[in-house]
Amino acid sequence: MFKPVIFCLKHYRVRLIISRSIAYLVITFLLINTGQSQCLIIGADLSYVNSIQANGGIYRDKAGNIIDPYFIFAERGANMVRIRLWHTPENMIDHCGNPISTNNLKDVILAFQRAKAQGLKLNLAIHYGDYFNDPGKQKMPKAWEGLSHELLLDSIYNYTYFVLERFEAEGVRPDIVAIGNETTWGFIDETATTNGWSWPEDADKFNVALSAVDNFNLSHKATVKKALHFTDNTAEWLAGLFTSHNITNYDIIGISFYPVWTQLTLQNLGDLVKWLKNTYNKEIVIFETGAPWTTENADNYSNFMNDNGNLNYPVSKQGQKDFLYDLANTVYKNGGSGILYWEPAWISSEMCDFWGQGSSYENVSFFDFNSGNTTLPAFDIFNFCNNLVVDEFDDSKSISIFPNPTTSNIEINGLHKFTEIHVTDNMGRVVGKFISDKYIDIGYLTVGVYSISILLDKTVITKRIIKE
Repeated sequence: MFKPVIFCLKHYRVRLIISRSIAYLVITFLLINTGQSQCLIIGADLSYVNSIQANGGIYRDKAGNIIDPYFIFAERGANMVRIRLWHTPENMIDHCGNPISTNNLKDVILAFQRAKAQGLKLNLAIHYGDYFNDPGKQKMPKAWEGLSHELLLDSIYNYTYFVLERFEAEGVRPDIVAIGNETTWGFIDETATTNGWSWPEDADKFNVALSAVDNFNLSHKATVKKALHFTDNTAEWLAGLFTSHNITNYDIIGISFYPVWTQLTLQNLGDLVKWLKNTYNKEIVIFETGAPWTTENADNYSNFMNDNGNLNYPVSKQGQKDFLYDLANTVYKNGGSGILYWEPAWISSEMCDFWGQGSSYENVSFFDFNSGNTTLPAFDIFNFCNNLVVDEFDDSKSISIFPNPTTSNIEINGLHKFTEIHVTDNMGRVVGKFISDKYIDIGYLTVGVYSISILLDKTVITKRIIKE
């Protein structure tokens, strides 16, 4: 009587083990191959790439082979490209005395075609200006100057709808469209510098542009997502302000977060991401970020970013990578939807912009100009989700710390080799660095709450610890 039961139980256990193993493999496979969307959008703004290559810029892989930059970003795991669109950049004369054509409609179509050919999703940032619009300026295109409010609204709608139709006709429909770029103190202004918010006029501008995307979606049975773009120090205020003025018809809140300029810690940013998502029921994406890996220059065009501000990451190749992993971890764990790095391919070339020739950002790029523009370790960030999948499904890689709270020694369980460990305070400052496979001593720290960041090969695990 019992033998059949025992026999069946054994087979049940075998089947259960096999089923669990298959489920593990299937889930892991699906998340790795389709699941960047299950984890995070991790991509790059490559707006300058076409012009850089047209002006002699050359990109190389780690082995020194010349590569297509769109290919290398996709091959290393990026899943989205962001490109900015200027209305008529030819109205601007560059540093070398020529009309600017970068990021006009033709150039953006080409960029999207190259990106889509590599399987990358498309994020369109419409600046609604002839050149850069950002927190300090939101200048309207020259073509719209002097229009009445009604005619301006008509122009905004028609322009937004027109460019989407052009992308559709060219087979490069965007997945995300941002209405404006870092719109923190005005939108589509007559003045060169922002003149502040004007209500209800500015609400009309946003809403008519958003309605153009809606009507495009209806016409093409499409699902293009609509985004607004703020900065880290204005996002909370602006999300509430826009809601109070009935600007709610959007899907994504984009945030610019740069260590050199932010007043937030990563913990503050995580709290902001969580709060915005829960309060407004929107997806939260870091639309722009950047961190330098050197303070050296490759050309005579002065660089504008040479440190990491209050976050205190070292200006080094490893520091750049560490920041990005900590940022991705922060966004992911607080319910954010993605991060996009601003212009990681802006290497030095003969390209001229309004202010200079070459690059004022090559020290923040993902390419090492000391070795012919070979790829830097920061490219590993695009593999964040794949490594996260392994960490989340493999119990053998779980990390725990004990005791917590502690007065001095911490035991870290789950490490299999000597590992770099950083301790940061609540301002994001690194207050301790260790190499250990088991124990660290933080007895020297004052009483408070700290973060323990464990730098594994391709991901960072962060734990909170209370020092008594």
